[in-house]
Amino acid sequence: MTRLLPEGEARKELETSLQSDETQSIIPPRKSRTEDKKSQAGDSSSGSIDDVLTWLGWMGPYQRLQCFLLMLPVLDSALHSISFIFIGKFVEHKCAPFSEWLPGATFGSLSNSSDTISKGGLVVNAEKCTITVTNNSVEIFSGACPNGYVYSEPRDRSFVSEWDLVCDEEALSDTSQTMMGVGSMFGAFLFTAMADKLGRKPVYVFSHILLLIIAVATAFAPDFITFMVLRFLLGALQQGVNLTSWILMIELIPTLKREWPPRVSNFVWPSGLLLLGLICYLCREMSWRHTELVLASISCYSLLQWCLLDESLRWLTVKGRIGEVERIIMKAAKRNGVKASEVLEKYKFGGQDPTSINYDFALTSDGKNIQTEGVTKVPLDKRDSAASEDSEPDPGLSAFVRNKHILLVTIIICYIWLSDSLSYVILIITSDSLTEDFYLGYSLSILVELPAACFFCILVSRVKRRTWILTAHLIAGVTLVLAVILGNVPIAENIPGVDLIVLVMSLLAKFGTSVGFNILWLYTPELFPTTIRTTGLGLASLVSKLASMAAPYARTLNRHYPWAPGAVLSGLCLTVPLLIQLMPETYGRDLPQTVAEMEKWLAEKPRKINKRNPRKEGFENLTFDES
Repeated sequence: MTRLLPEGEARKELETSLQSDETQSIIPPRKSRTEDKKSQAGDSSSGSIDDVLTWLGWMGPYQRLQCFLLMLPVLDSALHSISFIFIGKFVEHKCAPFSEWLPGATFGSLSNSSDTISKGGLVVNAEKCTITVTNNSVEIFSGACPNGYVYSEPRDRSFVSEWDLVCDEEALSDTSQTMMGVGSMFGAFLFTAMADKLGRKPVYVFSHILLLIIAVATAFAPDFITFMVLRFLLGALQQGVNLTSWILMIELIPTLKREWPPRVSNFVWPSGLLLLGLICYLCREMSWRHTELVLASISCYSLLQWCLLDESLRWLTVKGRIGEVERIIMKAAKRNGVKASEVLEKYKFGGQDPTSINYDFALTSDGKNIQTEGVTKVPLDKRDSAASEDSEPDPGLSAFVRNKHILLVTIIICYIWLSDSLSYVILIITSDSLTEDFYLGYSLSILVELPAACFFCILVSRVKRRTWILTAHLIAGVTLVLAVILGNVPIAENIPGVDLIVLVMSLLAKFGTSVGFNILWLYTPELFPTTIRTTGLGLASLVSKLASMAAPYARTLNRHYPWAPGAVLSGLCLTVPLLIQLMPETYGRDLPQTVAEMEKWLAEKPRKINKRNPRKEGFENLTFDES
């Protein structure tokens, strides 16, 4: 079996092979961890883009501007994803009276569940969704509101009141959010494929400008059907903006610093939700259409992004557009105060054919999404023997059902994603019930995400994954149970300060859910081998999307059965600590590269790891019996 060439020899072989007509292929050379770290830090003379980013300075003025432009869409996403709870808020209502029978008659306060007016022997009893008319104690009409509804606020304050989405059509207001979820799933498939083929920048900017147009059009929707279609498009375009901007940011940051974007986004997302609450509070006396226009206007900066944003150097390199790569390198070097000629010389030194460069990404145990292998080109005859050692055919979806251990891991992790996604969304959209003031309850629910983000940043490299998940879901589950009992059992009304206790319990539940959700994004990719890692994360994310599509209906459920959402969520959360005992621990482990390695890992008997240096044991000694 032919051995792989050392890096220096492979480079010489590459220079020779580039001048021949021989068929070539890409093979990642074997490197020691020491050599790999040196190359990632920019100490080697490799011409990789990762080295270029390091030589340019990983967070100079150029990178700061680019990251700022790419982090702004997180705010846009937050504004539109939860806006329906404000522009589609529930408005108190009752049946309108029979004006032809009782001219000039009006009902009393809408704070009462029903109202009765009379004139002579004619008595009209109006409730939220039904009206009864009697004449001299003889019922002459009973049924749904024939003359529509009267509302406690102007009809244009919410699309719910404008289009009478109440009573039998109450759930339609939640369906509009579900349509946005369907659009998100569609956009995730469409725009990621387009970004790989057409480039990150054009797809991102095009999607963002279209999102601005659709958001403005939503404010002028003439009817509810049009509104739902626009919400679908908004969800799809939102994914085009979010996913491509995230890819651009990850590809902009050098390998060893790539844990920073997730950490920062954990603060930007709740900041966007807080901004949403502030805007809607300031616009509370305005029409929902005007509020939507204000939210849409936040994306106006997208019109300037084509001039300010640059394409991904990695994507340009893969596509062989070297002229553009060199132009961007010179631009970045000038902004950062680095000599462009030196960076370009080091970039060209590798002598690689950029149209053949391939990048293999993996998540390390400390949460860093890094490029694990350098790239060296060798002739085809040397490729075959090496490939048999280091690679396996793409196993596809069959890998998830072929082995019972992998199937169990997949089912459990998808269940945890279902639980966390439902809990997170439902606790936000039902936050109006936490306090008498709608905006205060919402703001408190979002503010608690900031300490959750701090906990994640501080402890992510210190606490084991299973311990994170177990503790977070115990906190969420127990506090939800207490909140449901204290908030709905009549005897609890006699407890002093019970309302404050329920509020604290609900906020602790939101804290636990936020912490659990943050760690899932790290834990899930660590579970699966490189060959099916993206597919595994995609399956979990798909379950999360499906859960998010069902979650909006909890708003209607909460109005009729206030105890039901909390009871369901507490059951889901309390099941997770039991299931997590069946899962492997990935903290401090070398990640599996193939399905065969994962199968071996999951089938092994538990064995304790080196406490001082958990990585020292190597992959063959992985265990999943410790918490």
